[in-house]
Amino acid sequence: MRRLAKLQPVVVWSALLVAVGGGVVWALQGGTPPGPPPALIAHPEHVQLGLANTRPQLTVTNPREHDPHALDEGKALFVSYNCADCHGSEGSGAMGPSLQDGRWHFGGSAGEVYESIEQGRPDGMPAWGGRISESQVWALVTYVRALDAGKDVSTENFEGATVQRGGH
Repeated sequence: MRRLAKLQPVVVWSALLVAVGGGVVWALQGGTPPGPPPALIAHPEHVQLGLANTRPQLTVTNPREHDPHALDEGKALFVSYNCADCHGSEGSGAMGPSLQDGRWHFGGSAGEVYESIEQGRPDGMPAWGGRISESQVWALVTYVRALDAGKDVSTENFEGATVQRGGH
């Protein structure tokens, strides 16, 4: 018991020394005080439990949305990165969900699709961030979001019943 009491001041001084030393290193490296936490991508359909979120939220837009080459590049990348192995030919659905029916498990906005490709999703969708360029991810976003344009695809709901897709 006495031995622990003798060690307490050593632990306190050690922690203080580490904290001060870290601040000195940070200052010597020309650091600036840390700013506010980074903004989050907005997911308005998600209700946050607990305290209100005080961090700013971003609405991300696709910088290649109107790029005439992005759609063709995205289609080529969809094939070359084997996306069709899971999502089916032209995104019709296979082991992974269909990309033609307008039903998005993790959101269908440009930012949400970007997140799905960049960060991956549980139970199968790999994270491509760091493996392919940001420009390629946006080309894939352009292509994937265009797959359901103008289509009225009959799908099965999660219980197996056929559902006709109508106007929203």
